[in-house]
Amino acid sequence: MSVFVTRPRAVRRAGFSVLALTAVFAVVAAPEMSQGTPAAPTVHAVMFARHPAGASKPDDITRLGDLLYVTYQNDAGKDGTPAGSFSTVIAYDSTGKAAATYTIPGRCDGLTADPSNNRVLATANEDLNSSLYVIHPGTSAPVHYTYSPDPAQTGSDGKNGGTDSISIAANGKIYVAHSKPDPKLHAPNNAPAVYTLTLPGSTAQLTPVFGVNDPATVINAATAAAKPMGLTDPDSNQFLPSLDGGTLIQGAQGDSKLVFATDLNAARPTLKQLDLTNATPPKHGAATPQLDDLAQVTGPGTLYAVDQGASAWIYAIDTAGIAPGTVFASQPNPSKGDLPNDPSLGVVDLKTGVVTHVRTPLTSPKGLLFVPAAAKTTSSLSGMALTSNSNTPLVYGGSAVVIFGAGFALLMWRRQRRA
Repeated sequence: MSVFVTRPRAVRRAGFSVLALTAVFAVVAAPEMSQGTPAAPTVHAVMFARHPAGASKPDDITRLGDLLYVTYQNDAGKDGTPAGSFSTVIAYDSTGKAAATYTIPGRCDGLTADPSNNRVLATANEDLNSSLYVIHPGTSAPVHYTYSPDPAQTGSDGKNGGTDSISIAANGKIYVAHSKPDPKLHAPNNAPAVYTLTLPGSTAQLTPVFGVNDPATVINAATAAAKPMGLTDPDSNQFLPSLDGGTLIQGAQGDSKLVFATDLNAARPTLKQLDLTNATPPKHGAATPQLDDLAQVTGPGTLYAVDQGASAWIYAIDTAGIAPGTVFASQPNPSKGDLPNDPSLGVVDLKTGVVTHVRTPLTSPKGLLFVPAAAKTTSSLSGMALTSNSNTPLVYGGSAVVIFGAGFALLMWRRQRRA
């Protein structure tokens, strides 16, 4: 016999009210997930390093040896103005303490370690007046290189263009993004989207890999026909050695797409493009994602994420519970002229182009770096307090409320039954 049958009506109403209220709380707390949207992994972000006094607007991050390098753009403009502007590159040890400081004239956007040559490559001024700097650990001043040819172009919108993100393939080949190209230049003046980089003497020699208007198959389109990419904002580069025998992923931030380049040693690489969509519509209107950086988690280790928001902290995320192959993406706070996206760390499906947000304390994610498990990485995370904004409330918030509510309802029922 049901206990509700033998209880007074008032008690039954009280029990139903508590359960109903619990259900309401569960619905409110549960995340909105559209059908077919991949679930975001649960992450716990901890503060790894604070910004040093006088440094602001952290952007890119890389690792050389046992040190993590982070560039702080301070107040430098995208073309290096005003005169005297500079960026600060900080090398952090495994505990998050600053071990070395370097100064880069202008605005440093791209920062990548070149382990085979024991150096860090840094690009400056992505819109105009661009050049390259090389940091050699143990020396005080970065070495300056002048680009040849100059990545700036005179086209339909005046003279502009520079370099941005850098990535290095398994064979040591260096790829650098061509920032702010002119997409209206037609063949044979099709603006490069990405270059290879060599450093003969004091010159940074640039060689185009593919152009912004080259045709590429759309991965998530109904038809397999190739179409011109029309890239206006090549931004980030990421080389994935495990994808199709080695793939360079070019992120076109303002175009809301990713470009996949394979057969990189051929005269013309094979190109595919992926159009990006948000799993959840932004709060301030429909928009497609504008991603700044990518990092693929390959197993246990640490995902480092740079926050250019109010904290300007570097965060660390233990990836032991994250499925190998997961690709994280940073979606920063929109700047003037950007689409009204919600800033967030997210994961991107490389087949569908769907970007699903992950709740973290970051308010404007920028550079990402995955470091496979190592003794120093593990020890650097031990003893750090978890932030209050882990992903647990987002993914499991509804379940927590249901469990709490069910326990509370059972307790109330037992008390009322005893009465």
